[in-house]
Amino acid sequence: MLSSNRFYSVVQASTKESWKIALISLAIIGIGLMTVYFSPTEFIFGLLGMETVNGCPLFTLAGVPCPLCGMGRVISSISDFHFARTFYYNPLGLIFLVIFNLLLFIILVLSLFMRKIVLTKTSAGLWYIPMLFVIIMWILNILYGHHG
Repeated sequence: MLSSNRFYSVVQASTKESWKIALISLAIIGIGLMTVYFSPTEFIFGLLGMETVNGCPLFTLAGVPCPLCGMGRVISSISDFHFARTFYYNPLGLIFLVIFNLLLFIILVLSLFMRKIVLTKTSAGLWYIPMLFVIIMWILNILYGHHG
């Protein structure tokens, strides 16, 4: 199990907090899967009479892919066991999915055991690390990703 350190601590959660954390985690999973397989933005653009290649609002309106463009194809490639193809659609998409899903899984499992992660003030100073990853992901996706 996770042990506490100077960046976070794992503490006891109330039943209400645990349920709330579990439901939010499951909602994130559900919305993520729905977005990948049903693409509500493509439907909305269709209602507005706008053509879209992949349903991304930024790509459709400005012609610039967002950091997550190609993630639906990344998930599709993973489900087809074509892992090398994931780097074609979004160069850091597979790495992003592994990290994000691992964190989400840990949070969900901890909530089932009535535990929660509390970030310390020291970890607040590290906000730039995920932001830097997203910026690098975005740059690589613009340069090397295939969205159409």
